[in-house]
Amino acid sequence: MSSRFGVCDVCEEAESRYTCPRCETKSCSLACVKKHKVDRDCDGKRTRTAFIDIRDFQDADVVRDYRFLEEVGAEGDRAKRWRPTFGEDGESGVGGAAGEPPSASGRRTDGGGRGRGGRGQGRGARNHTRRALDALKAKCAERGVEVRFMANGMARRRTNTTYHYRKHDELHWRLEWIFHVGDARIARIDEKVPETALLRDVYAAHVKEMTLAIDDKTNMHPFKLPVDAENLNDESLGFLVVAEKFDTPANAKLWHTVNLQCTVADALRGKTVLEFPTFHVAPKSLADDYTLVQCDTAPIDTETH
Repeated sequence: MSSRFGVCDVCEEAESRYTCPRCETKSCSLACVKKHKVDRDCDGKRTRTAFIDIRDFQDADVVRDYRFLEEVGAEGDRAKRWRPTFGEDGESGVGGAAGEPPSASGRRTDGGGRGRGGRGQGRGARNHTRRALDALKAKCAERGVEVRFMANGMARRRTNTTYHYRKHDELHWRLEWIFHVGDARIARIDEKVPETALLRDVYAAHVKEMTLAIDDKTNMHPFKLPVDAENLNDESLGFLVVAEKFDTPANAKLWHTVNLQCTVADALRGKTVLEFPTFHVAPKSLADDYTLVQCDTAPIDTETH
C-alpha cells in the first residue's frame, strides 16, 4: 500500500511518513528529517503567526490560536508587574542629582535595590529617583542645557554619572568622546568633569593617553593640539569637534561645533543632550561628513564663570 503522503521529498526513494510543521516537507526517516533542516535552514517549528486560509482552518488551529493569545496576555501581565532592578551603581547619577555625589564605596544611598518587601525599587525609592531626575533636569535648564532621560534599564540611563553638587551649586558631567581614528571609532569616557573645567584640558589628556597606547602614532597626528594651545582657532587645528543636534531627520543630521576653548558649561549652553554629552572628534579630512548648524555660536557669560 502506498503512503497517502507520497514519496519522501528528501531522498525521493522511500515512502514519506512525516510532514514538517513549518515548511511541510515530506520525509521518511530521522536522517531525512535532519537533512531537510540543514538543506532548507528549517527549525521544524510551526510558525504560530503564519496565515491559514479559512478554507483550511481546522479545530486544532483554533485551539492553537487561543493558546497563543493566552500566552501573549500572560506576557503582558508579567511586563506590567516587572520592575527594573539595578546593580550597585545602577543609579549612581541619581544620588548626585539629589544633591550629593555617589558614595565612594559604591553602595546605594537612595533607598533602592532589592529588599525583603519585594522585587526591585519600592515606591518610595522610585519617587526619590523621579524627584532626583527632575532636580537635575532643572539645574541643567538653569544653565541653558536640555537633558533628556531614557527609560530605566537602558544602558545610557544606568551609566549616567552626571550629578549636581549642591554644596557648591556645581554640575559634574559625564562626558563621552568618540574619536574617529582611521576606520576605528574609539570611545573615551570622563566619569565626572566639573562644569567649570576647560574642554581643552580634558581633550588633551585623552589625546595623550591614546597616543601612548596606539601602535601607529601617525594616526594621532591630526588630533594633536598646537604648541600654543591657549590660542586655539579653527585654522590651527587638524581636527573638528562636533555634537549631534537633536530633532533632525536621520538622513539629514546636523551638528553643533564645539569650541575647546570654552568651559564645559559654555560648550553645552543652548544644546540638548541625551543623558550626557557625546563629542565626536574627527580629522578635517572628514569635515564634509558633518553638516554644521549655521550661526552656532552661543554667548559666553564671563561673569558667571
